[in-house]
Amino acid sequence: WENFEEMNHGNFIESQSTLLKSGKYVFPESSTLRYNDALHTEFSIQDLVHSTILELANKYKLAICSSGSSSTIEKFLVKEHVREYFSDILGFESHTSKSVKLKSLIEKYGLLSNDVVFVTDTLGDISEANHVGIKSIGVTWGMHKKETLERGNPFIVIDNPSDLVIKIEDVLK
Repeated sequence: WENFEEMNHGNFIESQSTLLKSGKYVFPESSTLRYNDALHTEFSIQDLVHSTILELANKYKLAICSSGSSSTIEKFLVKEHVREYFSDILGFESHTSKSVKLKSLIEKYGLLSNDVVFVTDTLGDISEANHVGIKSIGVTWGMHKKETLERGNPFIVIDNPSDLVIKIEDVLK
């Protein structure tokens, strides 16, 4: 787990590749299968997160930039009845760099970087958003703790999904 968390301090795909090549990390295929299976059987979007997604979708265009598989994310969103609220799902298949994926969304929708907020649970994602000039909000209900997220200088770090809507509005002011 420590290696997995550490890989999220930067670009996950690049970090994973470096560790795999060095022999310091072995990512067994059974781990990926177990994770994908758990997404479809054990994990669920909490009611609070679900209502936050609905509220945000009524005000903003939502997209997902992930190091995960687009198809796995899509299946999860369908299972949770929220797929229709996300315009784009950009997994590792579209590019390994979230900076590139974020830029592509900005171009696709004719936005300015000031019009975009990246919500994330990893330090690496915050760094990639900073690289593109996008403000980020760190959330503590995922991979990294508040102290780790703060090292990337996000706009804010929040602990509760119910704070997300108002903090996104604060970022976009």
